[in-house]
Amino acid sequence: MTFREIQEDVISKNRVIIVPNSTCWGRTHAHVKKRMVCKWKFKNSIQATFELFHEIGHICTTKGDMRRAESEYYATVWAMNTAKEYGLTIPDKVIEEYQEYIDMEIDRGLRRGGTGYGDLRLVK
Repeated sequence: MTFREIQEDVISKNRVIIVPNSTCWGRTHAHVKKRMVCKWKFKNSIQATFELFHEIGHICTTKGDMRRAESEYYATVWAMNTAKEYGLTIPDKVIEEYQEYIDMEIDRGLRRGGTGYGDLRLVK
């Protein structure tokens, strides 16, 4: 399967709507309740595919009581598992970037008095 075919398959299986030219926000993001991903465009690359998987991961895993770091962690784990199902190898650099973002959100939560984050380390 090509990246495009994989992307289309995951979008279809998870009943997600893609809105590449939305007028909301300035970056790729998911609207969990609407099952919609905005600002993402089809590209024949592992990076674009993983970004899509991550946003769909938000739709499939986010719960109302999750903190931002938890939401990012579980969306990324979902993306990694989905990539594995399709036999895709995600470059370490990409996983490291997502881990840095999760760590940044944990640090922000701790600065604001949050506790009990547990282990939110991505396992390759």
